[in-house]
Amino acid sequence: MSSETLRYAVIMMLAGIGIPVLAALNAQLGNRIGSTAAAATVLFAVAVLAAGTTMLLVGGPAPLRLIPAQPTYLLCGGLLVAF
Repeated sequence: MSSETLRYAVIMMLAGIGIPVLAALNAQLGNRIGSTAAAATVLFAVAVLAAGTTMLLVGGPAPLRLIPAQPTYLLCGGLLVAF
């Protein structure tokens, strides 16, 4: 098995572990605050902060200037994340 294949296998395994953990955390938060939609919004806000911080640490916001030139359908991936 090549190192690249192993790398992708590990990424898939971590995603497989992470998705149910995320669902469980979101469900627990939703139960505690009484709204699954609010819980999802809070988790997405935390994710945006983490992604923004990572972006700033690894190269800054300069690539964001290229977003307006991208096809709209590429930006619709965010809808898949939200639902």
